[in-house]
Amino acid sequence: MDLVNVVTHAIESAIKTATSGGFAEASRVVLLEAATKLVSALQKPEDAITKLAYWPSQFMATRTLLELGVFNIIVEKGRVTSSELAETTKADKILLERLLRVLTAAGYVAEPDESSYAPNGLTKALATRPMGGLVEAIFDGGMKPMALLPEFLRKTGYKNPDDQADGPLQYGLGIDKVDLFTHMVDNDHKLLSSFQTFFEADRGSRPAWVDWFPVKQKLLDDSTKPVKDDSILYVDIAGGRGHDLLAFKEKFAEYPGRYVLHDLPQIADDQTLQLGDRVEKIGFNFFEDQVISGARLYYMKFIMHDWSDEKCLIILKNVTASMKKGYSTLIIEDFILPVKGCALLPAMWDMEMMSFLSAMERTERQWQELLTKAGLEVEGLYPPPGDGTGIIVTRLKE
Repeated sequence: MDLVNVVTHAIESAIKTATSGGFAEASRVVLLEAATKLVSALQKPEDAITKLAYWPSQFMATRTLLELGVFNIIVEKGRVTSSELAETTKADKILLERLLRVLTAAGYVAEPDESSYAPNGLTKALATRPMGGLVEAIFDGGMKPMALLPEFLRKTGYKNPDDQADGPLQYGLGIDKVDLFTHMVDNDHKLLSSFQTFFEADRGSRPAWVDWFPVKQKLLDDSTKPVKDDSILYVDIAGGRGHDLLAFKEKFAEYPGRYVLHDLPQIADDQTLQLGDRVEKIGFNFFEDQVISGARLYYMKFIMHDWSDEKCLIILKNVTASMKKGYSTLIIEDFILPVKGCALLPAMWDMEMMSFLSAMERTERQWQELLTKAGLEVEGLYPPPGDGTGIIVTRLKE
């Protein structure tokens, strides 16, 4: 019993420190992994498997309540009853109670009294546009393909999916032989909007790369490669709504040079997308068009993991053709999978890549092989200070 008290005290102390923001990111991830192992050790195997089998009900309940705007209502009111929610949403009171029962049990909504609900940190996060977009994108676009993935693999003889136009997504959604992005642009603008919002939130709470990577030392403070006011400092390739570009621009505002955001015309031409001075938006197709030439830095986040090696080499050719040898640097932000002991998040993300795009996350060896084929020299592969994305710094071979 003494041991139980000691462990309980240690856990309570760690909880207080964590909730006050007292842990650095790397320490937080280490402790989270330790806590997960503790839960696994205390949980009976049969109970763990039962919870795994019933887990989709949590995601379904979250998506339904998100559609009804329930999280926003709870956050706005501070405390609300199921009757009040039913009156506001026009949904059945008993249905709402059943859905919310799942989420109060899972810890996503507080339950101060019978049929009464209040916000906690998770509720507040779900009420934000980026987190809502994440849930919508993964649920609406991915649940059917993921559910039918075992059937698809059985029919294809358990081959590793590698055809972006004829894979689990097309099988699951029953769509024509086109890749996800073409399908969204041509047929599903709602899903496209959800994904663009999701891309703003795909980093989660993990620090942006500009906050942990030595950007000035590695990329900017080189007197042999000066950037003038009219030169191009930074190009964000397929940068969506420009959230990563803006983070870089704000962090290093004292550096001269122009910025370019490349993406599909319907995104780049969006007049509501205001990125401030020194930024030019240019529509393009990275399979067909070269990026703007002669920039100091080119940046690609979560692009390579969407495509097979064959398609990646086409994309990279349209980037390397515009790079200036000895001057330009290509920065790739993506997962760098370890060969052993992979964290759960990137491992699950790899399954999403398989389901959505017949693509995959890559190991360090696979990154080296791909980038070498593209005519690039890898200066370094830098893992993140946690379980998020790493940074790969590459330049044209001398």
